Amino acid sequence: MKRKHITTLLACLGMTAVLQTAYAGNITDINVSSLPDEQKIIKIRFDRDVVLPSGFISGTPTRIALDFADTRILLPQSVLEYADPLLNQITAAQNSNRARIVLGLNKTAQYTAEIRDEEVWVYISETADQNTASVSPPENTPYRPAETAHIDFRKGSGGSGIVELDISGFDGTPDIKEQRDRVIITLNNHAMPTQAQRSLDVGDFNTPVRNITLKRMGNATRLTILNNGLWEMKTRSAAGRYSFEIRPKSAEAFTDGTNSLTAKSFKGRKLSLDFQNIEVRTILQILAKESGMNIIASDSVGGKMTLSLKDVPWDQALDLVMQARNLDMRRQGNIINIAPREELLAKDKAFLQAEKEIAELGPLYSQTFQLKYKNVEEFRKILRLDERSSNSSSGGNRNTLLSPRGSALIDSGTNTLIVTDTRSVIEKFRKLIDELDVAARQVMVEARIVEAEDGFSRDLGLKFGYSGNRSGGNTAWGSTWNGGTALGSSPNINLPVAAATSSVALVRSLSSGALGLELSASEAQKKTKTISNPRVLTQDRQEASIESGQEIPYQESSSSGATSVTFKKAVLGLTVTPNITPDGQIIMNVKINRDTPVACQTDGVQTLCISTKNLTTQAMVEDGGTLIIGGIYEESSGNSINKVPLLGDIPVIGNLFKSRARSEERKELLVFITPRIMDGQGNNLRY
Repeated sequence: MKRKHITTLLACLGMTAVLQTAYAGNITDINVSSLPDEQKIIKIRFDRDVVLPSGFISGTPTRIALDFADTRILLPQSVLEYADPLLNQITAAQNSNRARIVLGLNKTAQYTAEIRDEEVWVYISETADQNTASVSPPENTPYRPAETAHIDFRKGSGGSGIVELDISGFDGTPDIKEQRDRVIITLNNHAMPTQAQRSLDVGDFNTPVRNITLKRMGNATRLTILNNGLWEMKTRSAAGRYSFEIRPKSAEAFTDGTNSLTAKSFKGRKLSLDFQNIEVRTILQILAKESGMNIIASDSVGGKMTLSLKDVPWDQALDLVMQARNLDMRRQGNIINIAPREELLAKDKAFLQAEKEIAELGPLYSQTFQLKYKNVEEFRKILRLDERSSNSSSGGNRNTLLSPRGSALIDSGTNTLIVTDTRSVIEKFRKLIDELDVAARQVMVEARIVEAEDGFSRDLGLKFGYSGNRSGGNTAWGSTWNGGTALGSSPNINLPVAAATSSVALVRSLSSGALGLELSASEAQKKTKTISNPRVLTQDRQEASIESGQEIPYQESSSSGATSVTFKKAVLGLTVTPNITPDGQIIMNVKINRDTPVACQTDGVQTLCISTKNLTTQAMVEDGGTLIIGGIYEESSGNSINKVPLLGDIPVIGNLFKSRARSEERKELLVFITPRIMDGQGNNLRY
């Protein structure tokens, strides 16, 4: 019985050895990646012993079959579906000791394969000619790697750079694309080995060529020639060898009718001309037929020319003819009028002179414009009505929309502008008023003037100076949003610990609500005291101010000895001018002053003086954000003595019956300014 179990065990071991010998490796995974030009890479992973497949292509429907000898399939699923314009399905099947991978395609395509580490990479690209049936090689046709490519560079005559590309084995036509700073040559369906890739730095040759890169792109090979400056390229080819000559090109300048040098671009259909001693009018007739334009030549256009042009845009050829014969053109739609330059300039001058005479002698019209939003008095400055009479009498220059015969009246009662002038001037006024007479946007400016303890500003700066993360459990006020994503609030509050003359900081709109809660909580804890909370609504670019305080009387004496009482303001005031930028930000010009009456002596007389503190700044704040101004400190100190009557006044011994106390208090004035843009239509004010 024991001998029977040993025989069975030896048989199993023998079968296992046979299976390991029969199968070289196993396919464990298949991944698909995309490349430019609608190419695909199918990456087939092995656990060991990678083998290169043999395959064939079949049509209707198009499929690529890849056979891997001595290979087993160990995939989670045998069919993989894809929603792709080129690849729609991958099917894996086992046949004896051979594994087959079938690629289902939506278009006619071809493939190449190579081994990369523990994977086989299969490159699939669409066949250039979709109407050509694919050729199916016989089954088990071995994979043949693509021919290699070689590049070389040398300097040519005239400072040109010559790039030579040897692509023996490539029977197609390179795809050449010229861009502003580079030339891209693509060899479709010609995959060079990866180790043959090259990158040459040829900037030291002093040619327009700076860098040459030969790189494999999936199932294609791409040559990129990087240039600088102005250049042009000439291509030659012979027996699988291409030569690209990059020549420097000087900037072309042309002179137009206004005698200014301007660069011209030509986009007409290219043509070739080769004539000797031909009439200019005949050349214009040929260009009219080639371009499809209607060309009308003046009777004074004449002369003969000799032309030899090859592949030149028709509009450039026309420009060359006009320059050679001192001609110019005026184009209206598809009609081109050609005449000598002096003749056209004389016609233009006569036309403008006629328009001027019509404006001077033509009828005048009156138009009434009632403004909706603007004050009509603002147009007095625009029209310079106050200066017009003095300029006309003194012969000075006029800077107004009105013509010399025109006039304008302003009726402030009805906010109306009455213009009497030519039809063209009135039309200009209509367009101007349509652009200027619009509703101005409004800004609500809220200010909180807070008197805080010395330590409060430091704590506030720390709370708003760091970004938090809700998921980490350390969330700073106003620095995070729902979902745990930290939102950067920089720049945030950065109030100094030591005393300073001023400190300005910003808080984003997301954090302004948290800032209000922080101030309310600090006031409840007796750390701060809100001195004033003014709000003012003003239009864009209009100054707004608010004051709170008192007026202090003082006497003034005149030279005759008479005295009079004059009042001086001692107020807490805020003046702000908002400016809304096109991107929704608000630029604010802010001026804050705080005047405090204090007792003082002048010439031995007890009187009141004004202790003033002011700050002027300009800052840009987002809508709903907060501008924080701090650094204005106040310090107060005092001494107090508590004693027992009589006993506390005894020298030396009296110290036993009294106590002394000294107090010091330091406070800072903080100003929080929050602007909000009002849209004017059902807007809810937010505080």
